[in-house]
Amino acid sequence: MTETGTSSSAGTSSTTGTPAGGLVPAARVEPADHAPSAPSAPVEAAAPVGAAPPAREYAESRFRLSQVIRGEHGEHGVRVTMQLGPWLDGPDGIATIGSLGVLVDSAIGMEVYDSRPENSHSVTAELSLDVITSPPWSGALLTASAELLGRDPAGGTARCEVRDDAGRLIAVGIGRCRFVSIPGTAAGYLDGEPQMLPPAAHHSLLEALSRADARGPGGDGIIAGPVRDGDVGRFLLPANPAFENGGGTVHGGVLFCAAELATEALADPAVPERTTAIRLNYLRPAALAAAVTATAELVHRGRTVSLYRVTTAGPAGKPATLTTITRERGTPVF
Repeated sequence: MTETGTSSSAGTSSTTGTPAGGLVPAARVEPADHAPSAPSAPVEAAAPVGAAPPAREYAESRFRLSQVIRGEHGEHGVRVTMQLGPWLDGPDGIATIGSLGVLVDSAIGMEVYDSRPENSHSVTAELSLDVITSPPWSGALLTASAELLGRDPAGGTARCEVRDDAGRLIAVGIGRCRFVSIPGTAAGYLDGEPQMLPPAAHHSLLEALSRADARGPGGDGIIAGPVRDGDVGRFLLPANPAFENGGGTVHGGVLFCAAELATEALADPAVPERTTAIRLNYLRPAALAAAVTATAELVHRGRTVSLYRVTTAGPAGKPATLTTITRERGTPVF
């Protein structure tokens, strides 16, 4: 499960000419009729209550998300934008469907969060995405618009549409979030306003997923791509504090991204494939301090469709997520 804890303001790489702003803790981004309760006590005594924690990177900043926009022009729901750029591009140089994970998880999570009971947070339990328009995508931004479908005492369900600058529908997502008590929130998310460091000028998705202080296999700090290991594909996501969510664990949108990347190792080089649907269940939190391995296995491969099952897990091997990914084979002819 991934905990909704922050929404980023329009932080971008300095190479784009747009300055980075600060992250807005979810508890401080309230609709007018839902006033926040007093900030909870910090989990760690790293800074005085009410003081802003040190500036750092977040998953939202790595993927160039905007601040959450609520209820413009009398509309219901929330909107979040994401800049298009090379930081979304997979090993083939084209944006991956998995790179939409942080955007969709954030939009759906914040929409359900707004309907939560008092003194609680929300955590994503299930997330699905159906692709309407495959990449490459045009324009400068993608916009995710989420609206609550319903809620009960245990949680809520929201639907999300992702569109490009021209209004073209890119993908449709649905997420189910559960409500949890507020004491599980990581230090800093409710105490003061976290500040977001601007991301580096990432030239690929693998670079955006890398630690800024690490050295990759090529000596350049970039992590290795997905690899085939017998009958399975694997993608290793090193521990990275930039991907902390509101619960102090790995952001669910990053796990979503890693799961799809792992399937690339099993693709048939003779026949191109494109992801058309992702269904993900969050089973348990992925520890932030440990590497996460996404392991993909081929369930079925036919003439037109391949079906994959992917698990993500830490060193203990207990799955954090279980994902089913559908990929169409061949080049469409119209």
